[in-house]
Parts: sequence; C-alpha cells; structure tokens
Amino acid sequence: MGLVESLTTKNRQRLEAIANKQRSVLGFKAFELFPAQALAKHFKATIFTPEIVPNAESEQIEILSNSDNWSAGIIKNNPLWIIHNSRHALTRQESNLMHEFAHVILKHKMVGYDPKKGLPQRRQQDEDEAVYLGGCLQIPRRGLLWAKQRKMTISQIALHFNASEEMVRFRSNVNSIFL
Repeated sequence: MGLVESLTTKNRQRLEAIANKQRSVLGFKAFELFPAQALAKHFKATIFTPEIVPNAESEQIEILSNSDNWSAGIIKNNPLWIIHNSRHALTRQESNLMHEFAHVILKHKMVGYDPKKGLPQRRQQDEDEAVYLGGCLQIPRRGLLWAKQRKMTISQIALHFNASEEMVRFRSNVNSIFL
C-alpha cells in the first residue's frame, strides 16, 4: 500500500494544516524557504552526525558513518537530539530532518532501538504521517500553487525550497498539482 492510500484524505488535510500552522507560528509564508534549522532553533534541538554524537559507541559510529541505509533519527527527547546521515545530498538531509521534526510536532512516541541493525524500530502509521508532514513542511501545497503560478520548473522549485526534484514531484503528485 502506498503512502497516499495509507493516509485518509482527512488525515492528509490535517497534516497540511499542521504544516501551515507551524510555518505561520515561526513567521514563514507558504512560498518561502523554511529551513530545518528554524525548527531546530524553535524546538531547541541539537543536530548531530554519527561522528559527533556524545557517548556513542565506536561500533555504532562505524556502522552509521559508513552506511547510506539510514536517514535520520531522534536519539533523545529531552533535550531533543537528532542524528542525521551527512553522506546524503544536502537536499535529502533537509528532507530527513523535516521528517524527524514531523515526529516531534505530531508527538509520536519513541519505540526503541534495534541493536542488531543499529537502527530505530518503527510504527508504520507514524512513519507515513511523518513522511507526509515532512513534505508539507518543506513544500506546502500553497507553495506549490505559488510556484505553478510563476511557471517555475521542477528544478527551480527544488532550488527555491532546498528540496530534491524527487520531493517536488512527490508533493506535486500527492496534491494533484501538475507542473
């Protein structure tokens, strides 16, 4: 089942509204770049890469530092610590962080850590919501409409919102806004 099918229309609309409210609270309009660092500042979060996580075991650092098979994760709630994969493209890093902040905004509970894989465990509904909300935070529906009015290309939209072209296409498709 795809992401859009797993979330009801009502739930997707709710997530879009949450993103719009979050942007508004922090003083960002739908057509403006909304950097993950603004959310980090708002939530007083510290962002780490594997090499600089305090008290991390060398084996964990080694696994995470040399792998592209993970994106980001919340490693502590109070204070908020987020680790992300610096091996990914900068646009992907931005998306990864937005995903983690979506978990924070939605108050998803941490479910634990799988020591065998070196990765967090996941609840699929939480993940689907975080994927969707993270995309809304990065490129809101109204931001896409603004870009379409200006006849921006996918590449221009991606550059404007510090997003990958894949993210622009995803947001365009789930909103039925054809660029």
